Amino acid sequence: MQRINTAFPRGGFDSLATTFEYNFGLRPDYFVLVNFWTFVQIIDDFGGIDVQVAVPLKDQRTGYEEEYSVPAGLVHMDGETALWYVRSRYSSTDFERTRRQQEVVKAMFSRMISIDAIKRAPDLYNTYRQSINTNMSLANITPLLPLAAKLASNSQIYHYYIGRQQVTSWRTPAGAQVLLPNRDAVLEVMQKALSAP
Repeated sequence: MQRINTAFPRGGFDSLATTFEYNFGLRPDYFVLVNFWTFVQIIDDFGGIDVQVAVPLKDQRTGYEEEYSVPAGLVHMDGETALWYVRSRYSSTDFERTRRQQEVVKAMFSRMISIDAIKRAPDLYNTYRQSINTNMSLANITPLLPLAAKLASNSQIYHYYIGRQQVTSWRTPAGAQVLLPNRDAVLEVMQKALSAP
């Protein structure tokens, strides 16, 4: 019973999977853990990504004297900018950060499709397997590649998130501000996500 982001450091993937199952009614089989440096490297190796920014963002950024900003609309980002964009936390909320992270994941998927990463999957797997922590082998990934191609060609990618309606704000006895899940509301979102066409 702790913040969800403490599950992995405390007990590895098994602890994280159990935490997901308890909170979301679904136990993941696989995980991919990417550190910040590899995240930046992958995006830069792909020539950057084009992120559809829904809401302008202005916030602190290391190496910049003034606040850094990105406008709404299609923004080309290198790895360092994308990392700042998904992690930025001083001028926005956790909910907005979740939206930005989904925007970047979608942009990365689109970029991988555009560089024909599906056909290059074995080479990419070998290139990055030393830098990425995962329990997925190439044999696990290969059967998913036709599905990735189908999703990309039909634009059938939907995204869901746990928002303000699914949580209650609470302060721990130690003074930390946390969000408690409203279980029925969370499971309703999960059911929508899992039954999407």
